[in-house]
Amino acid sequence: MYRRDFLKGCAGFAAVAAVRGFGLTNLVFESQLTRLPGVRSPQSPSQPPPNNRDLLVLVFVRGGLDGLNLVVPFNTGAKDRQQYYTALRPTLNIPAPNSSATRKAIDLDGRFGLHPDAARGAAGVNVPNPHASDTGGLYALYSRGDLAIVDAAGSPDVTGSHFDTELYVDMGGKNNLNSGGWLSRYLDAIGEPNDALAVAPQWNPAPSLYSPGGRSSMVVPSGDEFGPQWPTQSWMPDATRAALIQAQRNLLEPMYQRGSTFIEAVGQAGFQAYDELANVFATTYTPAAPYLDVTSHVPDYGHFAQSLRVVAQIAKASLSNPLRVAAIDVGGGYDTHDNQGTVDWTGNDRFPRLITNLSNNLKAFCDDMNADPQWRGRYVVVVLSEFGRVLYQNQSAGSDHGSGNVMLVIGSGGQYGAPNINAGIYGEWPGLTHLGFNDGLQITTDYRRVIADVLTARMGVSQSLINSAVFPGFTFTAGLGIAIPK
Repeated sequence: MYRRDFLKGCAGFAAVAAVRGFGLTNLVFESQLTRLPGVRSPQSPSQPPPNNRDLLVLVFVRGGLDGLNLVVPFNTGAKDRQQYYTALRPTLNIPAPNSSATRKAIDLDGRFGLHPDAARGAAGVNVPNPHASDTGGLYALYSRGDLAIVDAAGSPDVTGSHFDTELYVDMGGKNNLNSGGWLSRYLDAIGEPNDALAVAPQWNPAPSLYSPGGRSSMVVPSGDEFGPQWPTQSWMPDATRAALIQAQRNLLEPMYQRGSTFIEAVGQAGFQAYDELANVFATTYTPAAPYLDVTSHVPDYGHFAQSLRVVAQIAKASLSNPLRVAAIDVGGGYDTHDNQGTVDWTGNDRFPRLITNLSNNLKAFCDDMNADPQWRGRYVVVVLSEFGRVLYQNQSAGSDHGSGNVMLVIGSGGQYGAPNINAGIYGEWPGLTHLGFNDGLQITTDYRRVIADVLTARMGVSQSLINSAVFPGFTFTAGLGIAIPK
């Protein structure tokens, strides 16, 4: 063990003032200055978020999901059919539900269909490489009343760049770059304490949780990888690892117990949160539904499944500081400029694996959460991507950066008689005969309107706070009717 490795591990315990908020430590915490650390409003253990709000889980599919091949416009009009199947995507299209193909889209409403790998396990769906998580995917969620699909959604600040557009979406608008991420502004707007539990279950901080004003967020890659990190710990005996952790505590704790100034409060809050979650992860968690993390089926080494499991484990734990929001980045190759693939698992299975990973694991998370009756109807998952792909395939059997895309809003409790969303397909369909920005689908619904729909109905955020605090520069007047008001 080198001295520099020991000191790097120490950084994993508590926030350092010079880097707070930037996610350079494993735990990034701040604490309210107006109250003593450790003093929280009374909460019942094992309960959803306080103040009658739903847990918000943001899933950001980074790379540009091809929404046209996830939610297929197979019957939106004669001109659209000719464009999608003949002119624009002659070899990249997904066969229509009424075609003779073995693997084909699954009809949703007579106009749109789901990619078959978004419906694995549903009756009549051909399923190559079966897995225990094949329980209907997005189709099952839609059928039982827990999935709303918004087509032609996107950011008015869309550019041809992943980096620019992702940043603008994370910040809730390109003019909000100095105001932090919109998720942190949401927590500010509803008056949550600065140490309210907000988690990015991955190795990297979530930009939407960035707070220049000192709000906390936590990076938790997994239960096994929670806490101090050293390059040498993989071969380190348990006793040695425990001794080093204790040595770190012996070094750091006295530094934060000398008074009640801001930095002491930061450190004490960090230790308290660390201890509380360390107890959670010290207990074996058995999910109530099978997640999909085998590399033969998913392109991201199982990271998305792991992230969702972490959220479920934290949410269902007995915490005095319950989970309010979680932000997950999904990767694995959604930037499909070449060899995108369609429905084939025996040749180019790139797109099928992407869709299987997304759909099966979202369904598993919902089933896992719904296994606890207290969570039914008390969480909402919002799935978005920075932009869609262009309407036409390119010469490399792929698709380039476009604009409009699908958004998914997944609720809970529909099958238990306590739904928190109205399932269905929303948004104004622009058709495929006119190309939008960057030759993509025209954007007819601002992504912020979809999020504001959820925040106002399920989290009690007023319209005025949406426009002034959560999404400054956006004029929100009414939602789409997706979320059911409390």
